[in-house]
Amino acid sequence: MSDAYTLDDPRIKPVPLQQYPWSPLPQAKSKDRIVKVSIIPTATLSAPVKVFSAFAKGDEKEDSPCWSFLIEKGDDAILWDMGLRQDPQNAPKKIVDGPLKEFVPHTGPGPIARLRKHGYDLGKLGLVVFSHQHFDHLDTLPAPAPSILLGPDSLESMQPGFPEDVNSAWPSDWLKNYHFVELPDENDKGVWTGEIAELSPKDQSDHRRRWEKIGCFDRGVDWFGDGSLWFLDAPGHCPGHIMALCRVSAQPDTYVLLGGDASHHQALYLPVPEDGVDLRSPIPVIDGKPQLAIDPKLATYTIGQMTRMSAEDNVMVILAHEGQVEGIVDLYPGDLSGWMSKGWKEAKERGVEEDATARQNQK
Repeated sequence: MSDAYTLDDPRIKPVPLQQYPWSPLPQAKSKDRIVKVSIIPTATLSAPVKVFSAFAKGDEKEDSPCWSFLIEKGDDAILWDMGLRQDPQNAPKKIVDGPLKEFVPHTGPGPIARLRKHGYDLGKLGLVVFSHQHFDHLDTLPAPAPSILLGPDSLESMQPGFPEDVNSAWPSDWLKNYHFVELPDENDKGVWTGEIAELSPKDQSDHRRRWEKIGCFDRGVDWFGDGSLWFLDAPGHCPGHIMALCRVSAQPDTYVLLGGDASHHQALYLPVPEDGVDLRSPIPVIDGKPQLAIDPKLATYTIGQMTRMSAEDNVMVILAHEGQVEGIVDLYPGDLSGWMSKGWKEAKERGVEEDATARQNQK
């Protein structure tokens, strides 16, 4: 098969949901087995929509947010993604001369600055997690900085960094100044040992971290041991890309799935197919090249996992750049715990469903 792609290429055709094996989401044993998740706005990137969705019209552009997420459990906190750095002009040359020519940055206060503004105790931050290694997810951290958790096999593709490697997209001073830990790339589902086993507080002292099946994901780790937070292996966009499944209410259970950059627009994972009609966008293709995916076939499968999760009434997906949530969900210092009762999932999905219906009626 040719290396060039088209929009009807079977390699990037949305995957039918019945092809995803399903392991039921475990029920919370008590109401306190949850995490609190807040969306923190950072910067925006003005970008052509055709890079994000195959259904874009012409050369239209939109401001794409760079969300950061605060995940809290008791007195402990995790920061999921950091948003765009405050000085993007000082990013590695490959970024300045590449993505920042197409994605025009509009900087704003980062998550640390916003937390400080609200009087948040930064001493609670025990861990920072990057959904992946790209430039629009790594604002500056305070000193002393907590450890940074990455997905499997991330560090190999980041080293040695810029300027030692002029073609690197990763600043080498980050590799020197911060402590990184990777989720292990092990398929035997054995119990993890070493630093990864002890990193950040665990809810249960006898909990042993390991890869487990959860929902439609083959590899997820129950981080606290009570089912409230899972980190999920979600490859395709780039090496080490992960998601986070957060239980934000219990009995009844509701979840928020932080999808990272598995896609950059709702149109790729929505609407959930019904009655055999699939109106999802494939990964957009420009000049024969799939956009924003190192492995397009694998990325297509991962996008379908978000669709399968979204098919569950009690799961709401939010992407790292999902602008459709703006003006609908509460931002920090608010949180996402009441999303179901407030109808946020239906509200944020309404536009993409209306667009899909209009396209179907035009056929």
